[in-house]
Amino acid sequence: MLFFARPCLIFFLFLATIALIPAAEKERLVFQPGAITPDAPTATATPTSKHSGSPDEQIELFFLALKANQISAAYDALIRDTPIAGRPDEVTALKERSEKAFDQFGPIAGYEIIDESALGAHLLRRTALSLNTDLPLCWRFYFYRSAGEWRLVDLRVDDGIATLFEEFGPSRK
Repeated sequence: MLFFARPCLIFFLFLATIALIPAAEKERLVFQPGAITPDAPTATATPTSKHSGSPDEQIELFFLALKANQISAAYDALIRDTPIAGRPDEVTALKERSEKAFDQFGPIAGYEIIDESALGAHLLRRTALSLNTDLPLCWRFYFYRSAGEWRLVDLRVDDGIATLFEEFGPSRK
């Protein structure tokens, strides 16, 4: 149960600005409505914005790819054009730990957002549960809004379900 124990609770804490040079073309995953697996990746021109989509859209695409067992592609799309992408060794380690976690907790059948917290107009945290077949995982996505675009700046995942009850208090009935 302590697969993501204290040393592994925090995967990333990147609030420093990193200059990224976008590539001329990017691969995109496309999921047709109701599809379990994505269409074949296609190269598309990079949009003028650094990261398209609201935090909800980014999280939705991330979990759809994880549900389709496309772990590497899920992370690649989520961290594209973010400071996190500048740390490839840590991203690789995160992908490997996620694969092990899914082996231990079961594949993801879905997810639900259990909390949203904003600090001002530019910082947002979304807390989600991945609905794995055996036990859920808690995912915390931290977004920063800059130049009108939301981008992921931090991602944390753990299996500490008991701490959720301490953090969010008694059941909301």
